[in-house]
Amino acid sequence: MTRAHRLGTIFTAAAGVWLLGLVGKLPLPETIQSQIWPVLPLLLVVSLGSYAFINIGYNLVAFRECPEAYHELMQEIQEAKDDLRAKNVDIS
Repeated sequence: MTRAHRLGTIFTAAAGVWLLGLVGKLPLPETIQSQIWPVLPLLLVVSLGSYAFINIGYNLVAFRECPEAYHELMQEIQEAKDDLRAKNVDIS
């Protein structure tokens, strides 16, 4: 089973469980079913976005702790600038 099939299966199962809870087929307390359950997908999307934002921010801060990767990236940037200048492209 490929990764896409696995993620699709997990997503379908989670959506099915969420729909069962939404229509009242799961034994949930009334407060959870009426107030929390309908907005659960939104909360999951916001949580995933927050995790991605924090992860990217941390990796940007920790980037200078990898000196060999930093120097390699700076060299590639300089090579790209030189290549563009050779093709008479204005880079400011």
